[in-house]
Amino acid sequence: MTLLIVFTILGLIVLWSFFFSKKKYVLARLLLAIWLFSIGLAQLRLSPLEDVWTMSFWGLLAFFFVLFFISHRYFLKYFKKKIKGNRNDIKTNGKWSFWVLLTMTVFSVIANLYIYSRFGTLPILSTIPDKMRFIINDEVFGVWEYLALLPRIYIPVTFVVLLLSKIESRVYKLFIWLNILFGFVILSFYASRLIIIIALLMCFFAYLIIRRKEINFTKTILSGLTVAIAVLAISVAIPMFRQSITYRDYYGADRKDAFNYILDISKLNIPEKYGWITPLYIAPTFNLQTLMKSTEYYKIGDYELGQYNLSVFSSAFRIVGVELTDVEPQWKQIFLPWWITATFLQSYWVDYGIVGIVIAAIFWGALLAGIYAWAIKRSSAIAVLMFAYFSFVVIMSVYTNYFLRPELFLDLILISVVGWMLQKK
Repeated sequence: MTLLIVFTILGLIVLWSFFFSKKKYVLARLLLAIWLFSIGLAQLRLSPLEDVWTMSFWGLLAFFFVLFFISHRYFLKYFKKKIKGNRNDIKTNGKWSFWVLLTMTVFSVIANLYIYSRFGTLPILSTIPDKMRFIINDEVFGVWEYLALLPRIYIPVTFVVLLLSKIESRVYKLFIWLNILFGFVILSFYASRLIIIIALLMCFFAYLIIRRKEINFTKTILSGLTVAIAVLAISVAIPMFRQSITYRDYYGADRKDAFNYILDISKLNIPEKYGWITPLYIAPTFNLQTLMKSTEYYKIGDYELGQYNLSVFSSAFRIVGVELTDVEPQWKQIFLPWWITATFLQSYWVDYGIVGIVIAAIFWGALLAGIYAWAIKRSSAIAVLMFAYFSFVVIMSVYTNYFLRPELFLDLILISVVGWMLQKK
C-alpha cells in the first residue's frame, strides 16, 4: 500500500506538470505519469498469479526511463531547431471538409452493412458478443474491418473540423454533430472499449493542443475529469455488458454477476461485489507482470532478432504470396495462455533483450519529441491529429506496442491524407 501511495503521488505530480507547467502537453511526461500510476497499482498484487517484482526488473524500468528522457531531451532540442514555426491560424477548407467527412461515413456504413449481411449480426446484437468480435476479426480482418471501424478516426477528424472551422451554416453544423453521434453508435455495435476510447481521447487531446494558448485552469480540469470519468465508465460498462451475455450460462442461478468469469480466471482476492474493478486492475498490472516474466523467459540465444516486430507486416506480405514471419511470444509459458499483451516494451525485449530496451528508449524519445515539437510549432490539421493520435498511443503503452498493430500504419496514412485535404485550398 505504501508503494501504491508513493507512485500515485509521483504520478499526480508528473500529470500536473503535463497539464499546467510552462511547457504544456509534453508527451514524455504523459508517458511517465501513466507508468507511475500503473507501477504503483501493480504493487498491490491482488492475485496469487502475480509474483513480487525482482530487483533486476525494477532496474530495467529505471534504465529505460533514464535513457528515454535523455533521448527525448536531445531530440526535442534538435526538432525545435529543425522545424520552422508558422504564425498562421489553423484553418480548414469548408468545402473539402464536408466531402472528406461524408466519404468516410459512407465507406463505414457500406462496410458495416457488408459485415452484417455476412454474419447476420454484429457483436452487440449477438448472443455471444465477447466471442463474436473475435470471430469477425478472424473472418474479415483487413480492409472491410478497417472501414467498418473508421469512426475511430473520423470522429476526431470531425471534431477537429468543428474546432477549426467558422461554421455559419446550421445545416452543416447539425451534420457535424450528427456525424459524431452516428460514429459512436457504429462503434458501440462492436462491444469494444478501445475503439470508443481512442475516439474520445483523440478529441480531448486535439482540443488541448488547439486551445493550448487560451485554455484556462477550470476548463482543463473540467474537460480532463469528464474524459477520465467517461473512459473509466466505458472500461467497466462494456466488458460488463458483453460478459454478462456471453457467459450468462457459465454459472448457476446464484452467481449472475457480470464479472464472475474474469474474476475467477484472474483469481483476484476481492469480494464478488467489487468485481467491476477487475478490468481496471488487471489491464495495467497483468501487462507489467507479463513484461517481467518475459524478461525472465527470453535470455541470450532466445531472442527473435527483429522477427517479432516485423510480424506486423506479415498479413500485408501474405497478400502477395510472401511469408514474412509468424513469430509470436510463448504466452502460455511466459504467464497465462489467455493473456497476450505485455506493454510496449515487450516486443523490443523479445527481439533483442537489453539492446532492444535501448532501441526502444531512443526511438520513443525521438518520436514523442518530434510529434510534440511539430504540434506546437506548425499550425496544421495533420500536426494536431498526429499529436492526438500519439497521445492515445502513449496512454496505451502500458497495454501494448501499437506499432505491432497493422491499423496504426493505415491510421497514419489516413490522417496524413485527410489532414492534407482539410487544408487544401
